[in-house]
Amino acid sequence: MRLSADVIVIGAGLAGAAAASALCAEGLDVVVLEARDRVGGRGYVRPFAGDGELLDLGGSWITPWQHRIRALCSEHGVALRPRHPVAERRWFRDGALHLDGPADEETLAQHVAVVARIAADAERVTSGELAGISLAEYLDRLNAPQATRDLVSAWWTVSGNGDKQRVPASELLTSWSHGDGSPDGICQPWAETLEGGVPALAERMIAASGAEVRQASAVLRVTTDAGGVVVHTAAEEIHAAGAVVATGVNPMRSIAFEPPLSPAKEAALRLGHLGRAVKIWAKVRGVRVGTLVTGGGRGIEWMFAERETSDRATMLVGFGVADGVFEIEAEARAAVARFFPEAELLALDWHDWNADPFSEGAWVASVAGAEQAFAAQTWDPEGRLAFASSDVAPEDAGWFEGAVASGELAARALLDSLG
Repeated sequence: MRLSADVIVIGAGLAGAAAASALCAEGLDVVVLEARDRVGGRGYVRPFAGDGELLDLGGSWITPWQHRIRALCSEHGVALRPRHPVAERRWFRDGALHLDGPADEETLAQHVAVVARIAADAERVTSGELAGISLAEYLDRLNAPQATRDLVSAWWTVSGNGDKQRVPASELLTSWSHGDGSPDGICQPWAETLEGGVPALAERMIAASGAEVRQASAVLRVTTDAGGVVVHTAAEEIHAAGAVVATGVNPMRSIAFEPPLSPAKEAALRLGHLGRAVKIWAKVRGVRVGTLVTGGGRGIEWMFAERETSDRATMLVGFGVADGVFEIEAEARAAVARFFPEAELLALDWHDWNADPFSEGAWVASVAGAEQAFAAQTWDPEGRLAFASSDVAPEDAGWFEGAVASGELAARALLDSLG
């Protein structure tokens, strides 16, 4: 089948939805191609365990300063749900669960000194002084005690979310800088989630724009010449004046570009980002909502009793970082038993983003020494192609706010290049 449009947007996540909205607002005919059978990208909502309450299985939280996504939620009638405050704190260290703090008396002073140093480094992370240093190397430099390493490792699952030997320490420090200087300050800005999740917002944005969406339409090849762009799927080829590629970095590697992209982009694609977070939900009884537990050093290392269900159970959300032997269900069960010994486990659920061929990982985690591969400037437009993703956003990279900004910037850049 041979079709045509003014512009093709590849990917119906929030970056693609934002790009489509901006392009349609200029009167262009836009076709959005989505490889999945749904919109929303790495935002994904479905009933827990098949028939439970709707839960975010992908990204969820937004911060007080993320005004663009907040404005879009207001514009499209998507309500915001406040995060439950932390009401109780537990730490798993030295092989046991503790209620008295992250370190014992012997190492407490050293722990406090290391945390203070991390807070100071977080304040100057944008200076670039620590560029190229992995988290593992950084903690070695600080001579961090094991209890501190276990605590940092837990917060790493929701910040750096990748191999500590390869992902730069700046991924942790950037998250640390958003709070009050303590490790737990990392979650202070996680103010709200979207009712219905990001898919609800993306769906409404695209519907309001008038763009046509074709799901289950994975793009295989993109060819560009002086006359325009041709995007090939297994079922059709679509001709357009230009295209916005909004797939994210890792899944973009499955698309053949003719002619090839710039050497910097090709190198970034070969490298790929290292985000490998695992997010799980556990339904339990007997746990107080608002309880936060960290530690363990591996597996699911961070768990929070996030909400009460309609049948008075508690939903726990947990994070870990996948390694070569990470078995999600086993790790989730072990973490519930380790962190909440009083709990009755009722059910588990998750989506494996690392095995998902249309994400190939979680949110972006750059490579120590090659941070520039994921910088916004590396992903500037090339002729009739523009690029959008939270992976390469100029600000708030890895967040949905970054996806929105990146999509809108890509649309404006493509409009400028096409005249």
